[in-house]
Amino acid sequence: MHRYVVHELLTDACYQHESRKIISGNTLYTYGTIYKRVIRLADRLTRLGITRGTVVGVMDVNSHRYFELKYALSMVGAVIHTINFRLSPTDILFTIRDAQDEWVFLWEGFGPLAANLAVSLPRHVWMGNTAHDKEAPDYETLIAEGRERVPDISGKISPTDAYSIFYTTGTTGKPKGLRYTHQQMLMGALQIAHHLALFDTGATISTQDVIMPLIPFFHIHGWGIPFIAPYLGASLVLPESGGPAEQIRWIREHHVTWSNMVPTQLFMLIEEAKKQKTDRLILKILTGGSPLSLGLAKQADRLGISYSLIYGGSDQLGSAITTATQSQDSGHLEQLRSRLTPFPLARIETRADSLEPLPPDGHSLGELWVQSPWLPEGYLNDPGKTQMAFDGGWFRSGDLAVRYPDGTFSVADRMKDAIKSGGEWILGSTIESVLSEIPGVRAAAVIALADDKWGERPMAVVETQGELTPAILYQALNQAVQEGRLAKFWIPDTIRFIDSMPMTSAGKIDKKALREGI
Repeated sequence: MHRYVVHELLTDACYQHESRKIISGNTLYTYGTIYKRVIRLADRLTRLGITRGTVVGVMDVNSHRYFELKYALSMVGAVIHTINFRLSPTDILFTIRDAQDEWVFLWEGFGPLAANLAVSLPRHVWMGNTAHDKEAPDYETLIAEGRERVPDISGKISPTDAYSIFYTTGTTGKPKGLRYTHQQMLMGALQIAHHLALFDTGATISTQDVIMPLIPFFHIHGWGIPFIAPYLGASLVLPESGGPAEQIRWIREHHVTWSNMVPTQLFMLIEEAKKQKTDRLILKILTGGSPLSLGLAKQADRLGISYSLIYGGSDQLGSAITTATQSQDSGHLEQLRSRLTPFPLARIETRADSLEPLPPDGHSLGELWVQSPWLPEGYLNDPGKTQMAFDGGWFRSGDLAVRYPDGTFSVADRMKDAIKSGGEWILGSTIESVLSEIPGVRAAAVIALADDKWGERPMAVVETQGELTPAILYQALNQAVQEGRLAKFWIPDTIRFIDSMPMTSAGKIDKKALREGI
């Protein structure tokens, strides 16, 4: 790899690990065959007029098609916009127009959503085998028509050229766009692999692993796995659109050893394993995006799933990973799911309301600020929000955190989700973790209610399985107070039961929707 650009990774993987498998749905490829498809696709893209700086949207599930496009578009110098298909149609169109997509590749498996979007797009390509209209080409035909030659422009792409645009989930307004260069994207992604190799943790990753990414490729490129897997030469299983039952089948059939997923996906995988009466599911998992409750951590541990947590987001890529050693001891589980070690080159601070850095004393709570070489300059086409979140090379995360003398830190809650009662912080995530341990609780969320006396008071919203009463939940909460896990004034004034939790497009509980529904 003589230049730090994305397509060089696949070139190197083909050279070093040509026969390693890439399985997409029911189709078997190798790095060697994928590379040949990519150069044919890249050649054909140039004849469509897609070249250096062209913004190309892609809306697909985790498939070989999406994987190939990440490299073919890099090879011609185009900028890939990874479209979040879980956004509303209005927000999807907003991101396409805001990113200034000139072409959009659409998977026909999205049905009416894709068909309706296509009407509003200037130029598009269908990702299936059959074109839906006379004007739009289809993906496999493009590859068949391409020549097996690397485009001349591929050697002129610079590490500082723009590579990718993607958007936040838009839970507090319109989605915000981020643009990353080749260098930033690769540094952020490969730091994950390096960090997991530095520490003997639950999600340690190596070239011997068989990787099945469950984080959608639209979300920070599946947390970098399309770059990490070829970098390591690891085999890759792309699940396309399968649910938990299919995922367990693929884990068994293809001997998957490593995956990534948000806690909601982990919960669904564990529920499916119980349904199938599976006693052990030996798997390494990198999870994050929202707090991992202690109840879910214990369930994963009993099933044989080892894990690490990652901290980061679209605005900053990855910044830290938990590095405590997994153990049956609850204290170790608590540390494993909360104590984060910053990546090399990433700098972490907690700051008070005055913006002064707080001491790393293990108890001073402040807003987490992040600095790294892969941090973007700000939000795309939004100087106002950029000024609010990016300050002098630092990113203001909006998370409340505590730093420890050993350099690790714990994220307590989102500032917008934490509850200020009588001038004191109440951390909803800690209450949610206690509730998660109660048998029959499927999910729990704690939100703030306005209170004339205290300013705000906590309310718990609980999704249950089986018979549960508020009395049972209050008994468990009071027990946690006696054990010193909660302060007494943290106990919610109100508990409300709900049939199912609203979810964001990133698989997190949508607390904004819960607050609006009160």
